[in-house]
Amino acid sequence: MLLCCTVLAQGGKRFVNRVFNEIQSLKEIPYGAAAAVGDNEPETLYFDFYEPAEDTMSARPLVITVFGGAFVAGNRGWSDMVAIADTLSHYGYAVASIDYRLLPVLKLSGDNFIRTAYMAAQDISSAVRFFKGNAEKYRIDPSQIFLLGNSAGTIASLHFLYFGDDQRPEATYLEPDLGGVHTSGSPQYLDYSPSVAGVVAQWGCLLDTNLVDPYETTPVCLLHGTADKTVPYYSGVPYEEKLGSFLTGFLPTVYGSFFIERALTRYGIDHEFHTFIGEEHAFYLDGFSTIIPEKLDTCLKIAIRFMAKYNHYLNEELSVKNIDNQAVNIYPNPVSDFLEIELPEGVTDFSYTIYDVSGRKISKGTYNKNISVKVLKSGVYFLDIQDDNLKKKYKSKFVKY
Repeated sequence: MLLCCTVLAQGGKRFVNRVFNEIQSLKEIPYGAAAAVGDNEPETLYFDFYEPAEDTMSARPLVITVFGGAFVAGNRGWSDMVAIADTLSHYGYAVASIDYRLLPVLKLSGDNFIRTAYMAAQDISSAVRFFKGNAEKYRIDPSQIFLLGNSAGTIASLHFLYFGDDQRPEATYLEPDLGGVHTSGSPQYLDYSPSVAGVVAQWGCLLDTNLVDPYETTPVCLLHGTADKTVPYYSGVPYEEKLGSFLTGFLPTVYGSFFIERALTRYGIDHEFHTFIGEEHAFYLDGFSTIIPEKLDTCLKIAIRFMAKYNHYLNEELSVKNIDNQAVNIYPNPVSDFLEIELPEGVTDFSYTIYDVSGRKISKGTYNKNISVKVLKSGVYFLDIQDDNLKKKYKSKFVKY
C-alpha cells in the first residue's frame, strides 16, 4: 500500500515514468566464471545489481546492461552504465550491469578479436540464464529480460541473439574450441532458455547480416549516428579510430545498423530504427567517461518507450502476441495427457523444446504423432518448435492441468 501511494502521489506510471525516489544497489556479485583468450584459468565474472528501494513487486522486468570498450577495455562501473542503471531503477526496473571477458591488447589479432567478441556473447547468455535460474532470489520475471548495450556491448548482444551453432566463425573452433554460444557458464543454469524480451542496440554491428534469419523474432531497437567512425553506420572496419589503422588492418568488415535494419525488415521482425544525423560514436559521451545529460536522456527515453511496448505489465495483449508469433495451433489447451500440434502445410517433422515459466528446459524431442505431457506438473509452459527443413521456428504456450 505504501508503494502504491508513493507511485500515485508522483502522478506517474511505473516503467514509463520516474516513480521511485530512492534506489539501492549491490556490487560485485558473481554470476559465472570462464577463461579469457590465452588463459587456462577461469576468471570470475561479476554484476552490479540496482533496484528501487522499498519495492514490493515480486517479479520485476530486468534490464541487463553491457558496456562498451572495443572488447579490450571497459567495465560494468563505467559512468554510462551507472547512469543508465540509476535512471531505469527510478523507473521501476531491476538492472544488472555485467562483466564479460576482455582481450589483452598484447594478444590482439584478427582471430583473437573475433574469439573475444564471441566469448562476450557467451557471457551474456550465461548471465541471462543465471538470472532465470535465480529469478525468485532477485525477484525477476524471467520472461521480461531486456538487453541494453553500448558499442562492443551491443555487438556482443546482437551476436548473442543471432549466432546459431551452424554459424560460428572459424576462429571459434581454434584450440581451445569455444563451443556453442549458449554452452558457457555455470552447469546448473545450462537448461534455462537464453531467450530475451528485447534488445536495445546502441551503435552496434554484425559480422554478417545473413546471421539474421526468420528463426529469431526478438524485437530490436537500433540507435546509430551517421557520422560514427568507430562502429560504422553502414559498413566498414570497426574501431579504426580508437585502435589505429595499424592494429585494425586484420579486422573483418562489419555491417552497421543501416544494414541490420534491412535484414530485420526482410523477415518482418519487430524493430525500431533511430538514426541520428551527423552524430558520432556513443554520442552521449564526451570522451570515455563524461556524460552529456541531454543526449543520454534522449537515448534512454527511446529505450524506455521501446521496452514499454513489450512489457506485459503495461501491454498484456502485445506480450501474448510476442509469445505466439507464428501460425501454430496446439490442442487441447489446457491439456492433461497428450498435446497435438497443427502447423502450416508442408511442416511434418520437427523438433520441440518445452520450458517452464522460469525459462528452464523441461523436455525436448522430435515430434511424431503427439507430445506426452503426463509427467508435467500443473502450470503454464512454453513450447518452442523448430523445423530444420524449412528454416522456421514457432512459439506457443499451453496450460497443463
